[in-house]
Amino acid sequence: MKNFEGKTALVVGGSGGIGFEISRMLFKNGANLIIHGRNLQKLEKARQKLKSEFENKPEIKIVPFDFEREPFENLQNSGLINEIQKTDILCVCYGPFLQKSLDKMSFSEWQKISLLDYALPGICVSAVLSGMKKNHFGRILLFGGTGTNFRSEFLTNAAYAGAKTGLGVLVQSVACGFSDDGITCNAILPGFTETEYQSEKILEEGKNKMPGKKLIERESIAGKAEFLLKNDDLNGVLLKVDRGWSPLNARK
Repeated sequence: MKNFEGKTALVVGGSGGIGFEISRMLFKNGANLIIHGRNLQKLEKARQKLKSEFENKPEIKIVPFDFEREPFENLQNSGLINEIQKTDILCVCYGPFLQKSLDKMSFSEWQKISLLDYALPGICVSAVLSGMKKNHFGRILLFGGTGTNFRSEFLTNAAYAGAKTGLGVLVQSVACGFSDDGITCNAILPGFTETEYQSEKILEEGKNKMPGKKLIERESIAGKAEFLLKNDDLNGVLLKVDRGWSPLNARK
């Protein structure tokens, strides 16, 4: 697939950070774009920015839903799920980060991480599969976390990493079960990436942990996303984009 013209692409968490770069890449490649975000004002700003960058492109649809303020059960009958059910390309970029040791985790934090970093991508995938099977075409892209390509130990973010590691099972299960339906499902596992969602303190810590002492650029992540979405030979891939990051890097 050389481009995404004629395809409808929906980006969950597409109004900022990595998600916005994914939205830009899809729109540049001709997709009929739907952007989800938590904040209507930020969504509108993202839409206008993309429309100003790329002329003579289709209208961009925006769908607000605030996972952290609206009751999660409202998602089931929301406009977001309705749009997901009709999409050809689904990218779930949303997933809040939490760095906290297990003995400090609260009930509400466990609930939030479990719902938003694991259940939410799973719900989106389940919602999109029937339509993709019917059309015999589908592209799904999820996002794991740094170092979550296999089961490991985490001292300061075990809950978050556990949810993101679980996404690997979801990705490879979809690839195994639905490849004959023309559907691919892959995940990108970014290293520490510069986004507006992290504090300066966390960004600086991540920078110091990364090989080369610099953060991954969002544009680089979007380029890898384009590669995965365009190539139907790639299915069930957990693509590390982290310059070979390892906990051992921090000890050098």
